[in-house]
Amino acid sequence: MRLAALVVGCILGACLITPARGLQVLPAGAAQGRPWWVTGEFGEGQLKLSSDQQQGNRNAMFAMGFAGGRRLGDRARVGLHLNGWLLQAFDLNDPTVGESVSNFGGVFDFFPFWKSRLFARGGVGLSMYTNNRPTGSNGSGLGWEVGGGYEIPVRGQFGLAPMVEYASGGLGDVRSGSTVETGRRYSVIEFKVEAVYHFGSRNR
Repeated sequence: MRLAALVVGCILGACLITPARGLQVLPAGAAQGRPWWVTGEFGEGQLKLSSDQQQGNRNAMFAMGFAGGRRLGDRARVGLHLNGWLLQAFDLNDPTVGESVSNFGGVFDFFPFWKSRLFARGGVGLSMYTNNRPTGSNGSGLGWEVGGGYEIPVRGQFGLAPMVEYASGGLGDVRSGSTVETGRRYSVIEFKVEAVYHFGSRNR
């Protein structure tokens, strides 16, 4: 939870410090006038797996993801987001190990305040469960996410965005050993940091 506390602290600090400097802060990407953006993110996810047969507990997992898309005016952007949480490490030399939950879908970011880089995010897409164990099986279903963050300019076209997100989705029926779990689903609370890069021809 130390990482979670650090991310929350960064968000609060950015919201308080930036206005105090008296800078004119425009929405993310607006100052550069560049239409495209990509991000890489990492952090901690408090993941819970459950099903019709059992209720799980939240466990801290390593979270990593990537996103990218295009800005829509000065107060919104749209893109694709791939995000995942590692339950067991994969091994290229051993195809029988590895377990993870991931999602892939579209996201929409909205900047509600004109002179602020604070943004809200919503998205929907495909949730996927991967279990490489010989007695395991994979599953998939509909997933969604909501959250928010604050993009902090670092240098030139680069920025950092501490974020908090909640995601949930269905994973279908999965098998683990001789047991079949129906209605497998997940929910996760994420505390993470995005590295943001804006690029493309400047708008004129």
